[in-house]
Amino acid sequence: MSLTEDRLLFSKIADGDETAFRLLYHRYNAVLLGSVKKLLKSDAAAEEVLQEVFLKVWLIRHTLGAIENPGGWMYTLASNYSLSVLRKYARERNRQDDIAEDMPDNEDVSAGIYARELQELIKHAVEKLPASRREVFMMNTQDGKSRKEIAETLNISEHTVKNQLVTARKFIREYLEKQTGTRLPILLIILLSRFF
Repeated sequence: MSLTEDRLLFSKIADGDETAFRLLYHRYNAVLLGSVKKLLKSDAAAEEVLQEVFLKVWLIRHTLGAIENPGGWMYTLASNYSLSVLRKYARERNRQDDIAEDMPDNEDVSAGIYARELQELIKHAVEKLPASRREVFMMNTQDGKSRKEIAETLNISEHTVKNQLVTARKFIREYLEKQTGTRLPILLIILLSRFF
C-alpha cells in the first residue's frame, strides 16, 4: 500500500470512480477490521464501524483529493468511529446522560443515523423484489453464499443466479437513488445489506 497509489485512489474516488472505491475497500477493509476488533472486542460492532467508515468515505468523496496521507486518514476515521462506539457503551453502562464529553461528535451520530436510514431503504427495496430474486439476493448478502452455492441449493444455473443478483442490485440501487437523490456504489449497498 504505497502513499502514491493511495493518493491516486483517493483522487479517482473524489471524481466518483466506483472501481477505485472498490479497490480502496479491498485494500483497507481487512486491515482496519483487525484494528477495530481489537478496540471493540466485537466482530459485529467492528463490521458496523467499517460500514460507517466506507459510507463516510463515499459521502465526502469530493474532499478526498486534499488528503495527504490517505492510509493515516482511514485509520484515524476508523479509530474515531470506534471511540464513539466505546463512549456509547460507557454511557449505556454508566447511565450518565449529563457527561457532555462522552457525547459522540454530531457528525459521527448523523453518519450512523444515515447508515441506518439507508439500511431501512434497502430493506424496503429488497421486500419489493420478486420472491425468487429476493431469495437469491438474501442468500448472497445475508448468508454470504457464493453464486455456485446458491445455484446448487436452489437447483438453478449459476448464470441464472448471476442474472438475478445483477437485476436485484440494479433495482435496489435505482430505488435508493430515487429515494435519496444519491447514487451509491454497489459495494456500499452490499455492505449495508448485511445488517438489516
